[in-house]
This record gives sequence, structure tokens and C-alpha cells, in this order.
Amino acid sequence: MRNNILGGLVIFMVVVTCLLMIDDISNPQEKPSEKDTVKIEQIENKTDLAIVETEE
Repeated sequence: MRNNILGGLVIFMVVVTCLLMIDDISNPQEKPSEKDTVKIEQIENKTDLAIVETEE
């Protein structure tokens, strides 16, 4: 009985691994992720104000 459970578990893991590999191969490569940049500018020598600009 124990051998059947272990054999079934091994077969299950192999099938899941194969399905994940097929899914990974069949999907096209994703675009490289774009990094968001944040620019902080000092206005009129005040240190408590900042302008945050994001580019999309």
C-alpha cells in the first residue's frame, strides 16, 4: 500500500512538472519590466517640498 502511495505521488509530481514546463514553453516571452524613475527637485532652497514625476 505504501509503495502505491509513493508511486502515485511521484507520477503526480512528474505530471505537474511537465505541465508547468509546457506552459512555460508555450507562452511568449514577456517584455522586460520597465523601471519607474522618481525625480526629486529642490524648489527655492526649501527642503520640505519635492516634485515627483513619473513617466509611463
